[in-house]
Amino acid sequence: MKQFFKMAIFGLLITACSQDDTITETHSIEETKETQSQTIKAIDSSMLSFASEDEFREFIKNRIENKENLLEEARTVFEKEGRLSLLLIYKSLEKTEAEKLGLKKEDIAIVDSPDSVLLSMLNSKGELRIGRHIFRIDGDFVYTYTSGNSSEIIKFIEAYNAREIEIKSGTTITFGDNLKVYKHKNTVEQAKANTNEREIILFNGRKARMIARQWTGFYPHYSSIGSVTKTQVWSKVLWWSQWKDVKTDNRLEFDMTYTKKEAFTAPLAFGKKSHNYCNCLEAMDIYDWSAGFIPAEFYERDGFSKHWAHWYPATPNTVGTTMFY
Repeated sequence: MKQFFKMAIFGLLITACSQDDTITETHSIEETKETQSQTIKAIDSSMLSFASEDEFREFIKNRIENKENLLEEARTVFEKEGRLSLLLIYKSLEKTEAEKLGLKKEDIAIVDSPDSVLLSMLNSKGELRIGRHIFRIDGDFVYTYTSGNSSEIIKFIEAYNAREIEIKSGTTITFGDNLKVYKHKNTVEQAKANTNEREIILFNGRKARMIARQWTGFYPHYSSIGSVTKTQVWSKVLWWSQWKDVKTDNRLEFDMTYTKKEAFTAPLAFGKKSHNYCNCLEAMDIYDWSAGFIPAEFYERDGFSKHWAHWYPATPNTVGTTMFY
């Protein structure tokens, strides 16, 4: 897997471009063009890049095995190597850090998913690369394109907002010669509309809360089904949200069945029963997942997930809920 890091390289380029005027005046046109090309490549390479679908799947498998430590890992990678993931932006990046990086919220991709494995793989634009194809999740859409064609996304958004284009949820259209657009069903509005997908329970007398959530997510390159329990405290220092995930005793139990539909095959029914008790940032379980250019689709059947958490400064220090499929 080829993995490059935007911040370190970009910093070097800025340093190289800010030398005194005497040296700058001696730059040839060719050198200037080369520097510009290197800058573009540095920005583009901030995304995770996988040579093949198999390499992508192996990476996901390793992330799932380390799922309790994904946020801590994202912080370490950022501090040591400069790669900034959506997981870190959404859950841990502080206001002072965002200011130093020059980040603006309008430039950050919106990916409403509780799947931390997915968020840990995406850069600030919601991108990753498999082979020649770049996949970008942002808002209601997933864009598939090749390097150098991201400007087509702006043209699509302008046409869509002007109502020159219609696209239904769950369908894909081709826009121009180099862009495919899929409108996914994993929206914030749909998650809020289904009360069985998300519950928020406050701890008594404290600015702390437990989040219980189930999900079934499908994108053109990755799909998953699972549930999660996490505890959050109100914080003034974070950039993206005022609620910060904290390490405590989070609990998750589940017993459920689901349907898995692979491309060109009949759907199959599966069941999973297990638990995850941990002193961690989140007790998460991905029941099943699929990755590649045509991932499987998952559908909930029946069962339940049980969520509870302990926040010891509160009295009582335990809250919980059971959510049914």
